[in-house]
Amino acid sequence: MDARATRRRARGRGKPYALIYGILRDGWSGAASAPGAAEAEPPQHDRPELIRFCRRLGGIPKTWSGRRAADAVGDAVAQMAKESGSSPAEVRAVLLGFCADDSPGALCGPIPLCAECPVADYCDHPDRRPTIKDLPATERPRERLLEAGEEHLSDVELLAIIIRSGSQEATALELAARLLSKFGSFRRLAACTVGELTQVHGIGPAKAAQIKAALAIARRYAGEKMPPGTAVTGSEQLFRHMREKLYGLKKEHFYSLLLDTKHRIIRQERVAVGSLNESVVHPREVFQSAIRESAAKVIFVHNHPSGNPEPSPQDRQLTARLCEVGSLMGIPVIDHLIIGDETYFSFAEHGLLGRPGAAPK
Repeated sequence: MDARATRRRARGRGKPYALIYGILRDGWSGAASAPGAAEAEPPQHDRPELIRFCRRLGGIPKTWSGRRAADAVGDAVAQMAKESGSSPAEVRAVLLGFCADDSPGALCGPIPLCAECPVADYCDHPDRRPTIKDLPATERPRERLLEAGEEHLSDVELLAIIIRSGSQEATALELAARLLSKFGSFRRLAACTVGELTQVHGIGPAKAAQIKAALAIARRYAGEKMPPGTAVTGSEQLFRHMREKLYGLKKEHFYSLLLDTKHRIIRQERVAVGSLNESVVHPREVFQSAIRESAAKVIFVHNHPSGNPEPSPQDRQLTARLCEVGSLMGIPVIDHLIIGDETYFSFAEHGLLGRPGAAPK
């Protein structure tokens, strides 16, 4: 016997398998209806139900491979048979009747009935928390979405579908509720880093990546609502469009929207990232694209990571300079929008374009 087999058998001896089998054989009402011994031949120690049962008992670590787990099941069956006087086939028949997915009397099936289990005292997880699968099908988020549509699901339920699975302590629904309770909204959730998400108990790197990916798709989808050819009708329309693109970013991002004579978008492009001043956003680079695309007019948009859209002195100076250059080149600046958390500042609406008042006194 090699060292691994010795350790495996030593671990198995830590559980009173013979006593557990005796309780199931003699004290469990479903034992009488368990399949006969012949039906359990040939040995099927790799049956997922048997491995799951021994895992719940604590005899098989989750990290063990399928082959190693099947060997451990074989050792447990052999120990039960030897100490009880039953044959291995009889032991397997009783165990499968107790835990097999297709056994009508199973108490330790896919959804274990722990409250009715006669061997709960010997199980490492007798107080198992329910999962989403324990809910009636009509109450499970994924099934409800498929049946009734996403509009009938709450934010928590939609997020639970993205999370997919729970942790040992909480269901996916509970984890989703924790996240939205902590961060308040999908928009604030999208602004979080992976590190911030994993600070929520039960959210690991994999779940955090799933959430970030789903919200990134949502942000990109929102950013496609004004494709080239869309007519710009006002600052409120621009705010609704650009807010999704810029919300939650940790640095200032400066965009230019190049328009034709009918205010239709020719192109959107990011010009600069960082604290904005003339050394970062140079008029030459801004208007180079406008000339190349034969733009008739231009709008500038940038965000304030602080959430406050009030323009800084640097914003006012830069806007005045860009308006001056645009006027000289025949490509007028028709607005500069600063995006905050829930509102915006429009230089056009405040009458600060092309006037000395655009610059601070």
